[in-house]
This record gives sequence, C-alpha cells and structure tokens, in this order.
Amino acid sequence: MKNYYRTFLFVFVFIGSVLITCGCSPKTKLGGLAPAQGIVTLDNVPVAGASVSFSPVSGGDAMRAAAGQTNEQGQFIMTTLSPQDGVTPGEFTVTVVKYEKYGPPPAKKVDESGEDITPPHPEKNILPSKYESRESSDIKVTIPAAGDKNIKIELKS
Repeated sequence: MKNYYRTFLFVFVFIGSVLITCGCSPKTKLGGLAPAQGIVTLDNVPVAGASVSFSPVSGGDAMRAAAGQTNEQGQFIMTTLSPQDGVTPGEFTVTVVKYEKYGPPPAKKVDESGEDITPPHPEKNILPSKYESRESSDIKVTIPAAGDKNIKIELKS
C-alpha cells in the first residue's frame, strides 16, 4: 500500500508541475508582429534619446501598445514584448517624449536608519508638449502586415 501512495503522490506532483509550468510560463513571443522602425525629427533635425510610443487606435485585444528609443541619429526600432520584435499591424497614435534633468540636483537626504532618501533629480520633457499624450498628439501611423522600416515621425516646434 505504501508504494501505491508514493506512486500516486509522485504522479500528482509531476502532473501538477507540468501544468503550472505550461500554464504560467511567461509569453516571450507574440504571433503576427510586423517590423516597425524609422526616424524622429524635430524641425527636420534628428532627435536622439527620445522615447517613442505606439498606442492602438482600435482593434481590441488583438492590438498592443509598443515602444522604442531613438539612437544618436534619431532612429528607432519598435518593441512589443521582446526587444525589437515589432508591432501588431494596424493604426496607432504616436507619442514622443525626451526627458532631461533641469535645475540643481536635490540635496542629499538620509533617514534615521541611514538609508538614502534623496529625491530624484527633477526632469522635464524638452519636446513640444502636444506630442506627449495620446489625446493631444496628431501623429498617426498605420503598420501593414509586412511591416514598415521607413517610418518618419516629424515633430514641429
């Protein structure tokens, strides 16, 4: 009888482990993504170090937001789940921000236990504010199933 219970317990634990592993593993791929890359300019000058976001205009659960970061030449490659994996095809509202520190750094503060509680250095968006939210940005892009590697995001002062 002891072997029966031991075998039952082993099978139960094994099957439970398999179900948990298969059902709870992180999703690293999303089918149907299309390549999306391009350049961001402000008054025809490339913008380095900007954060680019694509927010779906519609499409329900099939559409996902994506993000990218511009390099020194203002070029970006969009990411949905894994680095530079692309976007779901469809129409997106584009937002672009670039934060820089301003003013003097805050004074160092330490609590009674000696832990550093210095507030972060203040930052502000140095790009025109109309491009920082979905509600105010007038930039839209449509990505076809084949993707788009020549997206031009032209910001104006």
